[in-house]
Amino acid sequence: MKDPRGVLADFGVTLPQETDIRVWDSTAETRFLVLPMRPNGAEGWSEQQLAELVTRDSMIGTGFPRTPGAPS
Repeated sequence: MKDPRGVLADFGVTLPQETDIRVWDSTAETRFLVLPMRPNGAEGWSEQQLAELVTRDSMIGTGFPRTPGAPS
């Protein structure tokens, strides 16, 4: 992938320039999982509370987790 920032922008995701983006191809033998960043305001939350913030897009790296207190 020549322009990962451009692809993410197509999904509405813009990351700061200081954020590293690494792209790996997956195969039938290898899969990668994107762990979403902990959103501000969720410090000290339980695993269950954090799980409610995770979205499909945040797990595949094309979106962010929900913001605490924001509507679902």
